[in-house]
Amino acid sequence: MFGLGKKINTLFWIAIFGLILTTIYSAVLLYQGIDSKRKLNFIWGKNKEETES
Repeated sequence: MFGLGKKINTLFWIAIFGLILTTIYSAVLLYQGIDSKRKLNFIWGKNKEETES
C-alpha cells in the first residue's frame, strides 16, 4: 500500500497537472472568443455597409 507521504505527493502532482490543463483550456476558449468576436464584427460591418448604400 501507499504511504501517506506518497499519496499526498501524488495528489499534489495531479492538482498541478489539473491547474496546467485548466490554464491551457482557458487560453483556448479565450482565443476562440476573440476569433468569434472578430468574425462577428466583420459580418456586422459588411451588413452595415450594404444597408447604407
